[in-house]
Amino acid sequence: LLCLFLAITSLRAEIKLPAIFSDGMVLQQQQLVRVWGTAEAGEEVKVAFADQAHSIVTDPSGKWSITLNPMNANATPADLVVAGKNSITIKNVLVGEVWVCSGQSNMQWTVKQAGNADAEIAAAKHPQIRMFNVERIPNMAPQADCKGAWKEGTAANVGDFSAVGYF
Repeated sequence: LLCLFLAITSLRAEIKLPAIFSDGMVLQQQQLVRVWGTAEAGEEVKVAFADQAHSIVTDPSGKWSITLNPMNANATPADLVVAGKNSITIKNVLVGEVWVCSGQSNMQWTVKQAGNADAEIAAAKHPQIRMFNVERIPNMAPQADCKGAWKEGTAANVGDFSAVGYF
């Protein structure tokens, strides 16, 4: 009976979010902002951020998507909470400008490779500048998620930032 109980409870689908929705993220100001993920089919999912709260029921495949209303830039971090049968709190979320820096070797050039790198890194006290670096994992098919993490523009992190994006 114990094995049956463990098997049944492990089948419960918890709310999951793509990696881009993680601590330290930035949401685009003055635009509709889509938040999405997966959970158990038919589960009610609630998203709360700033003064907004929205809910939706997942589709038969367990997918869901909620759109937040446009927000003004805000330099004060807040928590984004996604809740259903489990709850995920994304901490230190800002609203501001989100730029997609894409390219080949020009975007891979890091701050630590730039001219005067040591001084630039030492002077990096910009926690409101954040970077989400997508790990390069070649695949011929579109992917539902990626690997990566948000980092603040501080001396501890900025050396690995894209120099073109940072400057």
